Amino acid sequence: MPPFLGSNDVRHHRNLVLNMPQSKVKSSGGADLSDEQFYTELLQAHPASPHILRRLAEVRLKLGRVEAAHDAARQAVVEAPDDGFCHVVLGRALLAMRREDEARRHFAAATGLIPGQASAWQAMGELEARRPDGYQAALEAFQRAARLSPGDPKPVAAMAATLMSLGRSDEAIIAYRSAIAAGGDPNPADLLNNMGVALERLGRRDDAVVVLRTAALVRPDAPAIQDNLGNSLLATGDARGAEASHRRALALGAQGAETWSNLGNALHRQGRLDEADSAYRRAIQASPNAPKFHTNLALNLLLSGRFAEGWREYEWRWREHPNLPPYLLDRAWDGGPLPADLPAGGTLLLQAEQGYGDTIQFVRYVPMLRRRGVTRVILACQPELVRLIGDNVGLDAVVPETAPLPPFDRAITLMSLAGLFRAGEAPIPTDIPYLTVPDRAGVPLPAGEGGVKVAIAWAGRPTHGDDWNRSIPARLLQPLLDVPGVTFYSLQRGAIAERLGRPPADKVFEVADRCADFADTAAVVAAMDLIISVDTAVVHLAGALGKPVWLLLPPVPDFRWMMQGETTEWYPSLRLLRKTFDAGWEPVIARASAMLREFVGSK
Repeated sequence: MPPFLGSNDVRHHRNLVLNMPQSKVKSSGGADLSDEQFYTELLQAHPASPHILRRLAEVRLKLGRVEAAHDAARQAVVEAPDDGFCHVVLGRALLAMRREDEARRHFAAATGLIPGQASAWQAMGELEARRPDGYQAALEAFQRAARLSPGDPKPVAAMAATLMSLGRSDEAIIAYRSAIAAGGDPNPADLLNNMGVALERLGRRDDAVVVLRTAALVRPDAPAIQDNLGNSLLATGDARGAEASHRRALALGAQGAETWSNLGNALHRQGRLDEADSAYRRAIQASPNAPKFHTNLALNLLLSGRFAEGWREYEWRWREHPNLPPYLLDRAWDGGPLPADLPAGGTLLLQAEQGYGDTIQFVRYVPMLRRRGVTRVILACQPELVRLIGDNVGLDAVVPETAPLPPFDRAITLMSLAGLFRAGEAPIPTDIPYLTVPDRAGVPLPAGEGGVKVAIAWAGRPTHGDDWNRSIPARLLQPLLDVPGVTFYSLQRGAIAERLGRPPADKVFEVADRCADFADTAAVVAAMDLIISVDTAVVHLAGALGKPVWLLLPPVPDFRWMMQGETTEWYPSLRLLRKTFDAGWEPVIARASAMLREFVGSK
């Protein structure tokens, strides 16, 4: 399952970027009506002066009188067609009127007439930054403006914002720091806010909180800063602090759906599911057609055990999805029969989505498809799962999702299949094991000192938005590793967050990286006496194989584990050990250690 979607997400987050420099024209000294009156009167005495016309246009732009500014700037260009500064101000007026093509012509004229002036390149950068495919051109223009105007924070800040749009957050942070240092601005809240967003996008969440707190101190009246701070606090595990920040944003006048949804996320992480439900519905009320708000509500409903509405709402996850294969829309399966006389022989394509564990968990529904009148079933899944799943559950074919698909008549994702079969309400298929270890799968296991064999995994993917909630620092596992009579094997795959680390090499044999795919991992799991793990794909694999598993869960887990109980209908061999809100992981590890001593004794 994905984490909850925050205010700037693709699978989780996050932030509102406040006053991004490339799209906001800031006045250096401000302007008022007396300035306009002064230049208007001066123009009466010198009606053809391009310099006065240009200054009048600049003042009118600062006052928001765009059309009047355009008229003055247009006349200035007529009077002085070779004056690049006049072209700049006319281009800015046209840009404010959203006449981008005309603005481009005048900015191009300006950069040709005054190539050594930063203002011309700054203006061109602001125009390019408005185009989704113009960020690189904008960056080059801002870089040129910065070189021509050293010490001016404006082009550097615009560079930083553009670097963020290009996904180069690390470079953006350096640029924001330079802009803050160069500006001498006692009120750099916008820059601090944007820098905080960049830090969080890099996963430097503690640093992001520090910077955003500073921005909030400088501008305590800015709701967007409070919203960003709340999201960063939630990412560090401070759900109460996140709630306070989002409520403060609402009190300051934030009216958008984003803030209500963000508040819902903070309430959900505290287990206050009814309150979260209300917040998500407020978000939907404000923005009825935004898929992420419906998706967040769906996950909250499923965890609350309200499965019927939860699965319906969860279908919103595909609305406006950028990577949705078209066949999931134009050939979507509605659950009806697929007889053999259809063009592809009554073939249903099951499409894997999300993580490995989701594929393993929901492929159990394949045998039920025959009862629905489906003639043939093929599965397109992650390449690492192809050999494991094979024909285990009665599939006619399994293909990598990266390969060309064979002919099929209808298609549905595995997660939607769970909703179609009313998972949670209707009885869950419990024919365990429903996966077996394929022939010739497996890797040689290092020989320990004998005794009980236990495989462990303590971390999920570090890129998962909920990783802070479900993963455990390896140092906390020491009480488990001290239990005598146990040989430990690590099934922890790939990179893990730096803060989590790894157990001492003399305590645990590393075997995960020896496994070519999940078929090899299944062979390792089958050789174990016990699996102890946080919520990862290893748990689903072991559960599907019928192996005993102790699952270490946070207080608010993924919906499939619900909020209470030590057992689950999904996998009868699992035992759920739950962390409480008011304690760390230490009590959970202590309990697991005591249980392990008993387990060893029973063997």
